[in-house]
Amino acid sequence: MKIAAIISEYNPFHKGHAYQIEKTREAAGATHIIALMSGNFVQRGLPAIVDKYRRAEMALLGGADLVLELPVVYALSSAEFFAEGSVRILNSLHGVDLLSFGSEEGELSKLERIAKILAMEPYEYQSILKKHLSEGYSFPKARNEALMELLPDISIDFIQSPNNILGIEYIKAIYRTDSALKPFTIKRMGKGYHDEELEDQVFASATALRKTIYQNIPLHGHVPESVDQYMTQLSQERYPFVALDDFIDLVKYRLVTNGHTLSNIPEANEGLDQRIQEVFRRCTFDSMDQYINEIKTKRYTRTRISRILLQFLLGMDSYALQSLRKETPPSVKILASNDLGKEILASLRKKKEIELLHNFGRTLNPYQELDLKASEVYGLRNTSYAPSWDFKGYPF
Repeated sequence: MKIAAIISEYNPFHKGHAYQIEKTREAAGATHIIALMSGNFVQRGLPAIVDKYRRAEMALLGGADLVLELPVVYALSSAEFFAEGSVRILNSLHGVDLLSFGSEEGELSKLERIAKILAMEPYEYQSILKKHLSEGYSFPKARNEALMELLPDISIDFIQSPNNILGIEYIKAIYRTDSALKPFTIKRMGKGYHDEELEDQVFASATALRKTIYQNIPLHGHVPESVDQYMTQLSQERYPFVALDDFIDLVKYRLVTNGHTLSNIPEANEGLDQRIQEVFRRCTFDSMDQYINEIKTKRYTRTRISRILLQFLLGMDSYALQSLRKETPPSVKILASNDLGKEILASLRKKKEIELLHNFGRTLNPYQELDLKASEVYGLRNTSYAPSWDFKGYPF
């Protein structure tokens, strides 16, 4: 048995995801695939278009064997915490051999060289970084400049490509946690991560597919056939595909009643909490995009703002997020499994440090409390989703 893990969102599952699973089996020799998947809210600062249980079903249709839920503490975080939290969970299973991920270049050696510098922070790197910070550069820009000085053969485009960024963070987390995981990367095929247009004969981006779903246009040819049939059935059942704007009134309510606690969100530092509230008070907006566009600057990105607003919506301002993100949760929820997934579970039970649970119990740890809040808030805008499934199981 050779187990590979894929850290995922599947928002929604598409041909590129199926291609990654296929290549992980073929090129890396994996016999079993774990998908550690974000729940009802995802790293880009969005609600998932389809709830976590149905996305887990589609992941099995697309080739995964076992789908575990990545706690929202990590799922709705920056790339660094998203990656390190995921790696810590996989480390605690003591049976996962590979971590498979996509990257724009598909070159593991370049990603490893960058990740090693960021993980070890050698003196030369720290010196160059401090120099650029003293010149007034933002931290991300100063870091990128330092990397390019130390690695002159690596371009800024390579460093800033979305999937490369995550790949670097995965490898960095492997170094920092002294993980036994072996990284394995696959060159990302098709359209760019943020591309919104569908084209024939290419792997469409998840962004383009979500846009298509909201427009009630069939996905034929752009997702695996089994997933296409599943999504068509959801459409016929008038499933309420969820969008960020569905939560606009709830976000407004929280800002009105608890705006003063926004500063408890770690990412809302450097005055961003004040800017979010100031724009809210002086502007009239009818969409979350419009509101976020008013807030964003070169310093404050759209994704960071959107994540903060969703963290605030879920009540993360009442939790010690920084402590939770640096620790490993005592348990992770099983969302879906096939026969090979059951073999994975049987093999892990003898070694793991972390509980794999089908359902929550009566007493919840902080990670589960936040996952339940995410379910309950998501359920307010998705009438086809029941938060009680976290306790009694999804009715497959």
